[in-house]
Amino acid sequence: MPRMNILNTVEQEAFESAPVFNSFQRKHYFDFPQAIPQAAASLRTPANRLCFLLTCGYFKACKRFFPTRTFHSRDVEYVAGRIGLRLEEIKLDHYPQETSSRHQGFILDFYGFKPFRPHGRTVLAEEIGRLVRSQIKPKAIFWRCVDALIHEKIEVPGYFPIGGQILNVMKTHNRTLAATVERTLGTATRKVLDDLLTQKPLTGDTVPGKTSAYKLTLMKQLSQSTKPSKIKERMADWELVRGLYHQLGLPLQALALKPGGILYYARRVIQSEIFQLTRQNDPDLYLHLIAFIAHQDYRLQDNLVDTLLASLRSFHNSAIRAHKEQCCARREQRQEALKMLLGGLERGLIGTLSTLRGLTEERALSDAGKVTRIRAWLAQRETRRLLEEDPMVALKASLVSGL
Repeated sequence: MPRMNILNTVEQEAFESAPVFNSFQRKHYFDFPQAIPQAAASLRTPANRLCFLLTCGYFKACKRFFPTRTFHSRDVEYVAGRIGLRLEEIKLDHYPQETSSRHQGFILDFYGFKPFRPHGRTVLAEEIGRLVRSQIKPKAIFWRCVDALIHEKIEVPGYFPIGGQILNVMKTHNRTLAATVERTLGTATRKVLDDLLTQKPLTGDTVPGKTSAYKLTLMKQLSQSTKPSKIKERMADWELVRGLYHQLGLPLQALALKPGGILYYARRVIQSEIFQLTRQNDPDLYLHLIAFIAHQDYRLQDNLVDTLLASLRSFHNSAIRAHKEQCCARREQRQEALKMLLGGLERGLIGTLSTLRGLTEERALSDAGKVTRIRAWLAQRETRRLLEEDPMVALKASLVSGL
């Protein structure tokens, strides 16, 4: 496994340095029970008293000890002012290591903590092993280790004791997986995996090898298209990957990789070039290829399900649009039918009433003559049909004809 740093240089330096407090935090962490100032007052030199109190405050905040060179000047001034010391008389580098170790022991006892050695490594062993098997990122493992130590009331050490233990467990775990692959991978299955790293001529190639692609490279490509031809290609890819997945059943079962582990090793294959993969030793290479096949099987299934859902959404949206268009067309037809009905009513009934009103207002006719004229007009065929027709029936007929 290549050498790696869990925290980068800047992060390591920040972890190894005393925390930076704001004014509120400074007041909180350097406010001690009476026993701490009393213990400080019994120390021989001003430097010892000041460094002891600063160490207490930083431990109260982070549950770990820091070198005096990382102490912050504002904290030094604040604590010195509280105990009435003049800074020009104090040199922090005049704080002997033996004295510092003795003070750290007192602070651990006071806060109820145990030293990292020999208690810390035992506590971290199980936690790191569990997290490494789940393929949690090394940086996340590091901070979980810090939390685990604090939870168990054990002093948090520097970066290297924790980081070194994590890397050792990761290396051991990786060697175990490689040995499992070596033990369970048959000759025929090795040949199948080796075939993924061979070049396959593309359609229409006339010069072998010049424009050819590796099978593994072709398998990495996934389309999101919903075109039938593209879906058919992905179905063919999935059938190929599914066959490889079944052939790798025994190694996969023996490796017992969790989803995070499969993704971890598969991502290295996806992100690496072929020449980078072939530089690895065989067991490690096969481990990554096996995880890639498993990941690709899951990935293709997800892709095809997403394609199905996208197609169904598209069909659903098209159906909704068609329904809205039909409803709009029917609404226009109903409106037209209502216009025709209202026009007929205006021309028929309203016209009839207007004619009747005109007949009743003719002064040249007597009342008996007006009645005779009205009866004669009502006896006409068109007028009789209009009066005998039910307006609601006509309205319903018009609306139905508009559907």
